[in-house]
Amino acid sequence: MIRGIEDYLDCFRRELRGRDRALVQDALADAEDHLTAGFEAERSGHPEMSEEKALDSVIDRYGSPEEVAERYRTVEEYTVPALSVTADRPRRKGLGRFVGVTGDPAAWAAFLYMIISLVTGTLYFCWTITGLSLSLSLLILIIGVPVAWLFFLSFRGLALVEGRVVEALLGVRMPRRAVFIRKGTGWWGSLKGVFSSRSTWSSLVYQILMLPLGTLYFCVFVTLTALALSLVASPVVERVLHEPVIDWPVVWWIPGWLYPVFILAGCVLFLGTLHLAKAVGRLHGRFARAMLVS
Repeated sequence: MIRGIEDYLDCFRRELRGRDRALVQDALADAEDHLTAGFEAERSGHPEMSEEKALDSVIDRYGSPEEVAERYRTVEEYTVPALSVTADRPRRKGLGRFVGVTGDPAAWAAFLYMIISLVTGTLYFCWTITGLSLSLSLLILIIGVPVAWLFFLSFRGLALVEGRVVEALLGVRMPRRAVFIRKGTGWWGSLKGVFSSRSTWSSLVYQILMLPLGTLYFCVFVTLTALALSLVASPVVERVLHEPVIDWPVVWWIPGWLYPVFILAGCVLFLGTLHLAKAVGRLHGRFARAMLVS
């Protein structure tokens, strides 16, 4: 017999055991919000009703843990991220697989993530450092505690935003609901819930690490892309613009018979860059799941 919302969530969690962690986080957040809102509505609309009957009425409308878990399992099969590696796509081998990366949306999306990660990493880092500095400096005052609470709560919101970007561009299933605070726990319970939660601190660390990671991703992939494009454009640069492609440590004009080699090398380098972006994207997706999924 379910005696409270916590009992329901415990049963629900057991029914979802073995499923994707991001799915479990979303399902538990949905269930808690629905049950809490429904229970409060029942109690306010029927004050004479006991808590047990009010909760039973809400559960009857929402469904038992077994029924709701089965619905989530069914829906999850049809909501796989668009760029997920598990999606059905024609598989090529050898040279076809290497060249076919140009038609792979996942490779281009991962490449885009590597480019914009410098911007997002800078934003996350600046907000996190600002929040930590301001919170620590104000802790000597009464207002410091609520300010710190709001900043740490915002880190969870940023984690949700980053998770949506990761799922959209890297094809990794991430939470679609933010982990904020439990309702009905009072101000002390809210403070404790935020500061004692692993997701809060792991999100903070992730946002700090995104600056060096974003800088590394941006520098590597912009450099490789620029080098590949310069190799491909070498005949135009020398024959049309009359500028040497190689001017250090000495000026060297490329012989005409080497132009096809330079163009081919540039194309191969760019294709390799797309493959590298896809591989790094998979690794970063695993890292994001480990840090941002509670």
